[in-house]
Amino acid sequence: MAYRLVRNSSSLRAVPSPERSRAVAIQPMLPALLRGVIFISVLAAPFVAALLAG
Repeated sequence: MAYRLVRNSSSLRAVPSPERSRAVAIQPMLPALLRGVIFISVLAAPFVAALLAG
């Protein structure tokens, strides 16, 4: 009986696939990265305008 419990717990279904866990980790990061890029570009806009104006 103990062998059956060990065999069932170490089956492939119990192990999460690396591709799926990687995709779940990347998806929430993309909107945050996009917000960061927008935030930095808004902060840099006056300095870029001042440099272009001379």
